[in-house]
Amino acid sequence: EILTRPCLLCLDEPTSGPDSASAFFVVQTLRNIARDGRTIISSIHQPSSEVFALFDDLFLLSSGETVYFGEAKMAIE
Repeated sequence: EILTRPCLLCLDEPTSGPDSASAFFVVQTLRNIARDGRTIISSIHQPSSEVFALFDDLFLLSSGETVYFGEAKMAIE
């Protein structure tokens, strides 16, 4: 799908499976795609702090309820 340059890309756990260095590279690549004006929506369980630092916005759910929605960097404060 990335080759067709979609305006919206939805990914389900793209970092599950790869080692931590590869997971970082995947998210860094997705961030570069987003900077090109495309929207990336992804579910990621237990991201490393390095991967989390690459997030722009965060939508955090717990038991189906919204716990946080906003800038990722503000969620840790």
